[in-house]
Amino acid sequence: MALPAVDLGWWLLAVLCYGVGDYVTTVVAVRRYAVVEANPVVSRLLSRQPGPIGFAVLKLATLAVTVAGYLFIADSPIAVGVPIAVAAIGVVVTVSNLRAIRGSHRLDEPAN
Repeated sequence: MALPAVDLGWWLLAVLCYGVGDYVTTVVAVRRYAVVEANPVVSRLLSRQPGPIGFAVLKLATLAVTVAGYLFIADSPIAVGVPIAVAAIGVVVTVSNLRAIRGSHRLDEPAN
């Protein structure tokens, strides 16, 4: 099944924002800054400081589930809402992570 170009564009944005953006900012935040994972699902499944591999597996699994959901309703006019929602969530959590990093201190420097 070929994805419509619009849907494909939204999926690309979803992967960039939710997959890459949230992954990179979360890993940097919990490994290099005094930030802990705020998502209760992630912290319960992995830890309050998830490792890069476990977090990547969780991210890939989450994206796989959302793609499966999209494919299940792909013939529906609302199907494009799935990647749009994933992209929007990605933007929100990436910005939240960046704000947490900005308001924190690096672990390798003394706290003020």
